[in-house]
Amino acid sequence: MKNSCQISSYLTSLDGFGKIGQIHSVFQHSFNLVFGQQLLHVTDAKDFLSSFGIQIPAESFQAVKPFCQQGNVVKLTDHSMTFYSRKGTKRISFEVVQPVSLRLTTVSFDSTVLMTMIAKLESLQLRPQLGLTVGVKESAFFEFLLQPNLDRENWEALTTYFVGRGQGLTPSGDDLLMGYLFVLLSYQLPAAQQLKTALASKTDRTTIVSQNYLEAMLAGFASSPFVELQQRMQQPAAEAELAQAVQRILSIGETSGKDTAYGILLGLNAVKNR
Repeated sequence: MKNSCQISSYLTSLDGFGKIGQIHSVFQHSFNLVFGQQLLHVTDAKDFLSSFGIQIPAESFQAVKPFCQQGNVVKLTDHSMTFYSRKGTKRISFEVVQPVSLRLTTVSFDSTVLMTMIAKLESLQLRPQLGLTVGVKESAFFEFLLQPNLDRENWEALTTYFVGRGQGLTPSGDDLLMGYLFVLLSYQLPAAQQLKTALASKTDRTTIVSQNYLEAMLAGFASSPFVELQQRMQQPAAEAELAQAVQRILSIGETSGKDTAYGILLGLNAVKNR
């Protein structure tokens, strides 16, 4: 339907995060609105929906993009967006606002799926491609993540070290922890709660973009590539389908996908080692 949009189920409505916001950042096929510390990701990409985002038609996106300069005011209602800029005012409205479930679920253990994913990710040789320099300290933390325990001090030290570490809108340390937490939540490992507790007090130590992704996952929501991968993990999926879902993760950002995928690999090995 032309005059419709899709929203993450993390939002209660189009204006669920607020009615008056500003343009935070602009990209080729997306932009972020900011309401205090809460971001709303708006995209015309058909194959990606952010955990805190909405997906609008390409025509609507192109119509409003000339009005999207950093700092410009945007007004939202439950069915419309109005953009204010020096060029004038532009309003787009939607007859249908369709929620898309991006809530993570529990995955049933399947050793074939687990080993297929581990083999695929190991074949990519991700460690040398990380956005982090891997030295003695990082290696020690990675070893801990392969066989995690429930010691609170270990999780505090690990999250203190990795949260906010690295460059870009989503630092590499955050992406790695997101991938790892995704697996722990999917398989309901006891260490998931330890990591969530340690992360919850540190989300304000990183970029606002990364903070929003972390807080969404702590609330049980993830962007569409994670949800798609989880769906593939739920079924005796063909190897090609699993590989395709992994590739969707890898294609996120410049290094974010690789950092996230390495976190997923560490998590899968933690599941195997339990």
